[in-house]
This record gives sequence, C-alpha cells and structure tokens, in this order.
Amino acid sequence: LFCDSFPFQTTPDQAQAINAVLSDMCQPLAMDRLVCGDVGFGKTEVAMRAAFLAVDNHKQVAVLVPTTLLAQQHYDNFRDR
Repeated sequence: LFCDSFPFQTTPDQAQAINAVLSDMCQPLAMDRLVCGDVGFGKTEVAMRAAFLAVDNHKQVAVLVPTTLLAQQHYDNFRDR
C-alpha cells in the first residue's frame, strides 16, 4: 500500500537500491549503506521505503537533512504518503 502511493514509476536503479536496502534491513546484522545520487534521482523514495519498513517493525526513524527547507519538504512528503 505504501509503495503503491509513490506517484512515479520507479527506475531500474531506484528498484535496485530499494531492494538492496530492504534486503539488508531484513538481516540480523546492522546495515552500513550510503545512497548517493544527483538531485531528483529518487534518493528520498529509497529512504522513505526504508523508514516505512523500520516503523512497520516497531522501530524509530530519524531523518536528518542539512536545511530547514529540505526538512519541510521531507515532512510534507512523509505526511502526504
């Protein structure tokens, strides 16, 4: 349901990153991963899906961003989803 609310078609690179992150999150060891890409390449969607999986498993999530403008954008995106 959460993934279906993404308003765009995921790209092959997004799908690969999402699958890798979610797969790592299902392992018993802690994940150490960096998602890197240019503006508009879908990094937020990868993070949102990881956050959703964590919250769905009764974990806490902290989203750290460098500016208040970006914090507001992420808040709006999370709230709308």
